[in-house]
Amino acid sequence: MAIDLTHKVCLITGADEGVGFGLAQGFLDRGALVAAGLLNPTDFNSQGTSIFGVPMDVTDPDQIESAIATVIEKFGRIDVLINNAGIYPRIPADEVSPEDWHRVQEVNLNGTWRSSMAILPHFKAQGSGSIINIGSVTLRLGMANLSHYISSKGGVVGLTRGMARDVGKFGVRVNCLHLGAIRTEGESRLSPADATALAEVENLQSMPGRQTPATIEPTFAFFASDESADITGQCLTVDRGWLHE
Repeated sequence: MAIDLTHKVCLITGADEGVGFGLAQGFLDRGALVAAGLLNPTDFNSQGTSIFGVPMDVTDPDQIESAIATVIEKFGRIDVLINNAGIYPRIPADEVSPEDWHRVQEVNLNGTWRSSMAILPHFKAQGSGSIINIGSVTLRLGMANLSHYISSKGGVVGLTRGMARDVGKFGVRVNCLHLGAIRTEGESRLSPADATALAEVENLQSMPGRQTPATIEPTFAFFASDESADITGQCLTVDRGWLHE
């Protein structure tokens, strides 16, 4: 049976493009009411969909609170938060500056924490909610030029497990999905060497073919749905068999 998200209100951060926007489109097709947290709302193109866009820079606590309040005013509630916003600048470990380090942590780890903390009072009050965090296979692989990014994703795993223990008694679930190499618009902005490395990932996977936002969307839909009601505090790898763990 297809996963049904009818009337589920889902807020997805970092949904300007890429994975976030692809999830928003897929959730709409499943009947969800979708709000897209946007870094650049003036440039957002919903491509004719009914995605509800709100400004939501995850490094700005006031904007996060405002975005959540706006979505609740629009739809009456929020059922699912997907902490998708993230950055992954490629820099060798011995060249990472303090500014580089703090910027990645601010978006990837602290942004996930801020957004979760802002929405938890609403989830606790309604006695339900699903938070889906984004991890990465790089946490296990230890890839070059991503030490600051990998560290941030390690923190997200710890946050996922700790929050799940603390908020489960309120009916709130927290899980993390470790993603492989997703083909998105962002690849066009990578250096030629990085783009080539991503293209070669397919040879390391158990199953051929690059992942796309559309191919990973059903897994997110499952964790957003009531079908996964017994699952919390877990990390699932979704990478076409690149990493075995």
